[in-house]
Amino acid sequence: MAKSILIVYSTGGGNTKNSAEAIAEGVKQAGGNLVGIKNVTEITVDELTKPDCILIGEPTWGDGEHYDDYLPFDNNMKERLVPGKKLAGKQCAVFAGCDRAYTIFGNAVDMIEDRLIECGAEIMQQGVKQELEHNEASLAFHKKWGHDFVKRINGEMPKQPHIPRMNHDDADRVKGIDPASRKKGAAAGGAAGAGAVKAAVKDAKAPGTVRPKPEAKAAVIPYKTTIAPARTFERKFSKSEIARRRFIQAGTYGSIGVISAAVAVFFFPGGWQVGVAHGQPYFTIGSPNVLFEPPTKFKIGTVDQYQIGKVDTRWQTRYRIWVVREPSKIYVGLLLCTHLGCTPDWKESESKFKCPCHGSGYYLDGVNFEGPAPRPMEHCDVRIDPSDGQIIVDKGKRYRSDKGEWESGSVQGGAYIAL
Repeated sequence: MAKSILIVYSTGGGNTKNSAEAIAEGVKQAGGNLVGIKNVTEITVDELTKPDCILIGEPTWGDGEHYDDYLPFDNNMKERLVPGKKLAGKQCAVFAGCDRAYTIFGNAVDMIEDRLIECGAEIMQQGVKQELEHNEASLAFHKKWGHDFVKRINGEMPKQPHIPRMNHDDADRVKGIDPASRKKGAAAGGAAGAGAVKAAVKDAKAPGTVRPKPEAKAAVIPYKTTIAPARTFERKFSKSEIARRRFIQAGTYGSIGVISAAVAVFFFPGGWQVGVAHGQPYFTIGSPNVLFEPPTKFKIGTVDQYQIGKVDTRWQTRYRIWVVREPSKIYVGLLLCTHLGCTPDWKESESKFKCPCHGSGYYLDGVNFEGPAPRPMEHCDVRIDPSDGQIIVDKGKRYRSDKGEWESGSVQGGAYIAL
């Protein structure tokens, strides 16, 4: 009987889900017994003990960490599966999303493989690192990767060492890009001087832009590994240069601090106060007896002041919120991108919120669907003040969709006010 194969994944903008689906196609084409393709939020780690083989993937969060959705799953693996090596005899492989703009490249592959080995599993082939969005070549690569995994567990292809892991050149080949063409472009930028290098880095990281793709293409060469090169636009500094730069920076910032303190003491004899109150940071200057801090509770008018079906951002600047009234309810969302905390803007023509920092996209209710945001934005607690009928918003109490909290509303209020 064919060995059973389970595919498990976590996804942010949908790229890793696309990887999982392409791998599933390859598994089926090779005649593999695919028993399921599940998001980590849909299963428990105990279900990993049931199939014969497991394929696991997630995006790499930031500089080499687990995604919010995957982190609890990994912690549960450590607590429940590592003791007793409960995945002993399981044959596995790993896939992940990544971005060479970060120092640590595609670390999700490394972390998941290491955890699987701790659980007693056997890694059958080199993990694949998908950089940013898919193209036709990368989808074809993932299909072949899934196809080859079936061949390896059936003994039709030899087991492949998973170390060394994929590097920048390999990620280029996954997408059908000739690594040499990228290196030539970087070398030309270096010859033009440091100014050109800085401009290239700025352009590569600018919000809403896509890293230029070289014209030259090469055939997809699966699993080829080389020594990882330095990052594409990065100049390596010596230890003495780094120490000197840090010393100068420390001196500069220290001088600014001393001058600022002197000015404050001279002009504002009352001094200044910095702290946190009611869960919100505050800063005051002048009289120590006067405290200015943003309120966590405030009123935003009555329900009939909001149009049904319209995203209302009139309070974006003042309170960093948006309001949506539906026929049966009204709710308030917190305009705080779950990636790095920037403020997304509502794009009426595109019917979506778009983060100006790193391109995360959200539907009108705050659910993320593109970019690096790991989860939906949060909704604020809302109530009706019986004295004047106005909506009271409490930003100090928030509700998360991924925890099922958006449903905790009623006529009395909560995550929404039922109308």
